[in-house]
Amino acid sequence: MLILNLGSGRGISHTILFIALSFIILHIAIKRKSYISLPFLIGMVTHLALDLPEVPLFFPFIEYDFLMIDDPLSYWFYKLFNDPLVYLTEIGGIVILLLILIGNKLFSVKELWDYLNRNVDFVNFKDKQKPFNL
Repeated sequence: MLILNLGSGRGISHTILFIALSFIILHIAIKRKSYISLPFLIGMVTHLALDLPEVPLFFPFIEYDFLMIDDPLSYWFYKLFNDPLVYLTEIGGIVILLLILIGNKLFSVKELWDYLNRNVDFVNFKDKQKPFNL
């Protein structure tokens, strides 16, 4: 969104309406497999909660003043390197990801893929269908 000069991305994509619509579309597209759509919904709601209070939750039902930035990419880099909240949370996320990768000895793409797909056959799904294979 920044590269296309469409704003910061906290417009329509950070609303309750967007979350509801994307959940419904995903849920229908994957044939109501809740083991995929419910974690998606939980992740979206958690992401939205962590972005509070700077998100327009009820847009388009309530008007919000959106900040339009002339050069959004340089603004993003400025915030990344000058706002302690932004760069500390980014560093924290990278450290957590590295701890997960190193702690589970995931040093190649194949090892990571196998780790993500382990025990998927042993999961008891409500709809009794095996998950799709990529």
